[in-house]
Amino acid sequence: MKYIFIIFFSFCGLFFNNGLKAAEKINIKFEEMEIPLTIEQLSKLEKYKDDSTELIDWLKNNGFIKVFELSRFLEFPVFKEEGLNREILRSWIGRKILTELSKSIKVPNDNNGTEIYNTIENLLDQKKEVSTLDIIKALPSEEISLDIDNLILIISSWKNELSMQQDLLSKLNQLERTKQNAFKNTEKKSTKDLIKIEKKIYAPHRVKPFEIEIWKSNKISFDKELIIFMPGLGGEINNFKWIGNELARRGWPILFIDHRGSNLESFIEVLDGKETIPGSAEFFLYRIKDLEAVLKAHENGEFGLSNNSYILMGHSLGALIALLYEGKKPTDQLEEKCDSALKDFAVTNLSKLLQCQLSEIPFPKKNNTNKASAIVGFNSFGSLVWPKENSTGIKAPTLLIGGTYDLITPLMNEQFKVFYALDNPSNRFLIIEGASHFSPIRINKSYEENNDLFKISKSFIGSEPILVQDLSTKFIVEFLKNIKDQKIPNVVKNQRDLGLDFHLLDLETIKEISKN
Repeated sequence: MKYIFIIFFSFCGLFFNNGLKAAEKINIKFEEMEIPLTIEQLSKLEKYKDDSTELIDWLKNNGFIKVFELSRFLEFPVFKEEGLNREILRSWIGRKILTELSKSIKVPNDNNGTEIYNTIENLLDQKKEVSTLDIIKALPSEEISLDIDNLILIISSWKNELSMQQDLLSKLNQLERTKQNAFKNTEKKSTKDLIKIEKKIYAPHRVKPFEIEIWKSNKISFDKELIIFMPGLGGEINNFKWIGNELARRGWPILFIDHRGSNLESFIEVLDGKETIPGSAEFFLYRIKDLEAVLKAHENGEFGLSNNSYILMGHSLGALIALLYEGKKPTDQLEEKCDSALKDFAVTNLSKLLQCQLSEIPFPKKNNTNKASAIVGFNSFGSLVWPKENSTGIKAPTLLIGGTYDLITPLMNEQFKVFYALDNPSNRFLIIEGASHFSPIRINKSYEENNDLFKISKSFIGSEPILVQDLSTKFIVEFLKNIKDQKIPNVVKNQRDLGLDFHLLDLETIKEISKN
């Protein structure tokens, strides 16, 4: 390899035919080799691909053609002045990303990305979009190293995730179709107006009280337990009125928690420049304490219900809070796991960035002696918190719901691993083909048109959200009825309803389709 390096270095003059200025020197590192370039040469790398010199021919013949495609990736805008982009850069998540970025763009004596951060901030003061090439040009250093191998590691993680996603779909389609009807239980819906109660909860951890909404039917169902629903990060109660309406009309009282500090209103304030992006306290500590305060009020009979039992339900971060509250807390090994988990910037699993913040907070001792009767989680995550089978310590029957089009918390590398960590024969995983991380969220059309925050790219939304929500409701009702009747839910494979293909699988089948 050293011999190749010498040849490589010798031909640089033939290839580029330019003298290097120290202030513009970029060392491209890959395959244990190093090529010194000027910034101008770096920005034109792709144009050299079609040239014919001894060095270029050698690169092509030895599989190093990828180096010429580098400039195309470097010109892609990765940071934007508008929206949450800049606020994320300033947050804990941004610091982690910059620390990893500093391993690819290496500046002398800058191991934590401080120089890169300051450079990006200055650039965003001058222009609306900033590319990797812009950063390299603006860095105040005489010499910069660009580690292609590390960049390729990041790109490869995308390719591997896509490959696993395609493989999963193939395996799902090969499952033998079950013949029995997926839905046996029918819960009659009340046609009368629901009772909706807005209430403030006072708690020691909040300067101001936080708000909840309770939805229930006029007809009291003494056998139905309170469902406590927690929206995800940046979510709000309005996004999940559909599930409140469906379950309350079937007799379940449902309580929504508005987690101030990590809800929609908080993120709008961030966009308006009134607040900084929430940190680990808002993400986890306050949410857990909010739930604790709600359960204490429930136990004290403040909601006027006939029993103090409960079911936890949530979307994304809300689902994680439910699991954290009922299960074992993160161990000291979490930080060590995060060091390796973030090497690819968490580009294929953004939930890892949130999970790794758990090492920063002190978990409060659980004061509630009751246990949830059941847990329902949409697009759940927590694989770094509970990396082993049965490691959550949760015995409550759990229904997890996810889609094959979830690019935020992918099924194979995240949601399935959470399912492994649970321990109950009644546990089921509802896989809806084509559903995404945002499928459970319902957004008012007129509100969406007037609010940039809701203009999510169609490539992230997947199948028609309302159909996904309707199908999810059917399975939630079926699951909760089975649990109440102490029946093991059926396994359902390769069935179709409402124009959607779906599978309701047990742990054994999930393991089967997860094999390489």
